[in-house]
Amino acid sequence: MVLDYRSLFLLSTLTCVTLLVAGVHYYLRTRQGALSRRIQELQEQSMGGGTVSGVGGDFWDSLLRSTYGVVLGKGWLRQKELELMRAGFRGPSVVKVYGMLSLLFTLGLVAIVLIAFQGQDLSMWLLGLAAALVLGYFIPEQILVSLRNRHRLSLMAALPDTTDMLSIVLGAGLSLDQAIARVAEEIRFVYPELADEFYWMTLEVQAGQERAVAFQHMAQRTGLLDIRSLASMIVQAERFGTSLSQALRIYADSVRTKRRLEIEATINKAAVKMVFPIVLFILPALFVVILVPGIISILRDLQLLGQ
Repeated sequence: MVLDYRSLFLLSTLTCVTLLVAGVHYYLRTRQGALSRRIQELQEQSMGGGTVSGVGGDFWDSLLRSTYGVVLGKGWLRQKELELMRAGFRGPSVVKVYGMLSLLFTLGLVAIVLIAFQGQDLSMWLLGLAAALVLGYFIPEQILVSLRNRHRLSLMAALPDTTDMLSIVLGAGLSLDQAIARVAEEIRFVYPELADEFYWMTLEVQAGQERAVAFQHMAQRTGLLDIRSLASMIVQAERFGTSLSQALRIYADSVRTKRRLEIEATINKAAVKMVFPIVLFILPALFVVILVPGIISILRDLQLLGQ
């Protein structure tokens, strides 16, 4: 069957969209170097990364293992649980819910392709199914990346004020565990994400876990280098007997300085990023506004001279 212009346009559009989504996902995945990823994996293993379990053994779990587990590997369940944890979603069934929603979304796209491509030839069916499978995987993946980045930004925004409050409460004479519990209560309605992390860490310490290990688990759950350095600083300050209140105050100042530098870098990049929309959208409209009246006047004069 010969493809008409409509089919060729749809075929090229689906190909471009699929390649664009795959390229964006590849860029986001490979933006962090291989060495950094390996160092992070080793740090997670040393901090007890094996405690992140998979899902249970009911029908839905078997379905996920037979679909995503077979296609993407056995480590997909544990990886998604860690990513969902760093996005702020915890619980025994978060991986199951995410996997089932992704699977239903993919099946919905496949059904739309089957309905929309009725009467088309085999090449269009295969391309549509490939595009549905690719988009069904990458779109939930990018949504999870966006949620994880938002949770990360919330934790980073809460860190300077929280460390200042910790230094004040420690200076008032409370112990470290009491100070963390009190600060978690105070920031509950302002920074609920960091308050939850402090709450889980306090529960681990009360259950008999060492404070250093509890801090390391909190750093693993969040995946933030700033929280990892905060945990190391608190553990070292307790080990060597230095003033923890002064160390927290200095750390809060350094975090604020780092955030200010990051904001200044983002502002400096804005001028370069504005070049493309200016060239693509503003300059053509400006040329039309400036040149079109003159062109119309010249054409009118030429028409009068021709008469």
